[in-house]
Amino acid sequence: MTSPAAHERTEDAKTEAAGPSPLPDPPAPASAALAGAPFPSGAVDTESGLRRYRVFLSYSHANAAWAAWLVRRLEGFRIPSRLRGRVAPIGKVGEHIAPVFRDREELPTAHDLGETIRDALRRSATLVVICSPAAARSRWVNEEILSFKRLHGSERVFAFIVDGEPGAKDPAQECFPPALRFALDPSGTLSNTPVEVIAADARPEGDGRADAFLRLVAGLIGVGFDDLRRRELQRRNRRLTWIAAGSLAGMALTLGLAVTAWNARNDARRRQEQGEELLAFMLGDQRAQLKRLGRLEVLDRVGEKALAYFSSLNPRDLTDTALARHAQALRQIGENRLDQLRYAEAELAIRTAHDRLSALVERHPTNGEMLFERGQTEFYLGDISRRRGDRSAARDWLLRYRDTTLALVALNPTRSDWQGELAYGHHNLAVSDLDHRRFTESRQGFLREIELLERLLAEQPQDIDLKFRLADAESWLGTLEERDGNLPEAVSRFSHQVANLEAITRADPGTAKWQAKLADALGLHASVLAVTGHRPEARRQRERSLAILATLTTADPKNRVWQRAMLGSQLKQARLLFVDGHREEAARLLETTLARLDQLAAAEPSDVGVISAVTAAHLLQARFRSSTDQPGAAASVALALEKSRPLLATSKAGVELVCEVALARVLAGDERGRPEQARQALALIDQVSGGSQQWQVLDAAARLHFLQGHESSARTLIQQLERSGYQPLEPWPAPAAPSSPPPRSP
Repeated sequence: MTSPAAHERTEDAKTEAAGPSPLPDPPAPASAALAGAPFPSGAVDTESGLRRYRVFLSYSHANAAWAAWLVRRLEGFRIPSRLRGRVAPIGKVGEHIAPVFRDREELPTAHDLGETIRDALRRSATLVVICSPAAARSRWVNEEILSFKRLHGSERVFAFIVDGEPGAKDPAQECFPPALRFALDPSGTLSNTPVEVIAADARPEGDGRADAFLRLVAGLIGVGFDDLRRRELQRRNRRLTWIAAGSLAGMALTLGLAVTAWNARNDARRRQEQGEELLAFMLGDQRAQLKRLGRLEVLDRVGEKALAYFSSLNPRDLTDTALARHAQALRQIGENRLDQLRYAEAELAIRTAHDRLSALVERHPTNGEMLFERGQTEFYLGDISRRRGDRSAARDWLLRYRDTTLALVALNPTRSDWQGELAYGHHNLAVSDLDHRRFTESRQGFLREIELLERLLAEQPQDIDLKFRLADAESWLGTLEERDGNLPEAVSRFSHQVANLEAITRADPGTAKWQAKLADALGLHASVLAVTGHRPEARRQRERSLAILATLTTADPKNRVWQRAMLGSQLKQARLLFVDGHREEAARLLETTLARLDQLAAAEPSDVGVISAVTAAHLLQARFRSSTDQPGAAASVALALEKSRPLLATSKAGVELVCEVALARVLAGDERGRPEQARQALALIDQVSGGSQQWQVLDAAARLHFLQGHESSARTLIQQLERSGYQPLEPWPAPAAPSSPPPRSP
């Protein structure tokens, strides 16, 4: 098994901030025949031209073998001639009961499974429910019964028991779905009024398979069971006499054909399993190796072929084991798309996997492997939401993921890999709490993670991945301290993270992941060094980070996560170069960075981190142009404000971006109106900061107070920053003429 990576640890990510759906009520039927009158013997409705069905077979795919057997028997059964011509639940009785609707046979080209089933229910004379505990738990089966009853009433619903017990004391053994056991009220809603269910019982302790089948047929054609069984025995005896005469002559030929057919079927099944195993290897073990080397682009065509293959399969035709394998492959395809910032494709693949796995877990609540796989999809859906700036949805998914890991450990507390999964659950929820500035909850989550990882590392002291995860959790506490205004502690924790990653890359130099993590650690360290008075060291760390990221992106040009990290790091380096007086070098780096950021934003416009970086790059370009008296500064500011507008309107912008945009609005305006603009900008920051001690917020607030002429308020904020160890990258502005009283400071 593989665990999901911890929440994306790139600098910009840190500093920016069950089953099938229920069937709705069907539309009004097109004619009385479709609405509920018994069907005549024809297979096509003369009014609508649509095929009609004598029987709609409802079943859980756990009972697919029973469904296949029952369809064959129903469509192959020849009704005795003396019983034909009568009007029965299936309509006018003819020679055969066919056609029977079973979704596996009728949906090879359907694009909307729900609509196809609703349409088939409208055009079916009777409903036969294969009853078992799996069917009783199936939302799908229950909704089919409800829809049929709403359309045609309950008189033409027939039960066929294959497993479980009707009215069982143990709910897990109940074989009747709720819609079968209870009546509908006049509004079509399932009531609490129980109804008597008359069923054919195929269990050995019931009627047995043969008699249960005849009992079902008797109900469908409206005759007594004893009469039908007597006629069937007479016909069977006559048939056996004729069959016995020719059986010896045909036995050898039949046996030969049977062996050939059996071998062909087994060969086809074996080839399918081998193909799926190969796909699982390519998308699983082979993907891990390619990711280690930074060559995920090799799997693009494999992913496309796999998606086409899985989309051609009908989930209700497969065993639960095969469904779990397909869901795992879909999730792995989604991971690959996520690394390429192809969020829509990633979400589609992972959400499909999640829906399948949720249904599997519902049927197998004690199967840890299925529960684990569902947890992976919950994590990645949360990660996608977070990257898109939907922090509320991200937290919902990550809370579900954490709860899944708790359930996983509850199944078997001795499994270290599941304990490690729980550590991931605590970690990612703590990151989400940090996004929401819930510092207390976030710190508690990281400490729970650290406690678990230390226990696991004591048992596996040579595990490099555990060593990284422990160091990473400590580093996230550094981010927490940075946002909470404790910069010396943040510097210390980031420094330790760099040292730990350097040791890991020396121990495992061939793994691209560790190189990427080291680049991120260097960038995080550089950012805090830059604002604590260590700018030369910050630039050196940044240069090391950029060199590593350049190597990685050259090796895997389709890994847009690494591209985003590199471009974000280049943007910060350009700003350092600018404030240190290396303006030409800074301008060249910014121009290259901005062009590539625009390309990345066009490829995935929902990535909040990329859009924020584009906005910041345009603002920095405006400052470059303004400081060197170049034209176009106002246009750059206007473009940056335009880029940021959707993020601000949807509350997806991080606090840091809001601060930059607020300052830009003031500096872009007319100097005479600057005090009022500064007041409005400060109000904007106050809306999103929530009393934050983050240095970006306090720095921006101090500058805005200066621009308003409130020097005393600005000096108070500066003293608070200095106590945290902060040193500004650029000088504080000169105080403006005093204006109205200062607003509340962050």
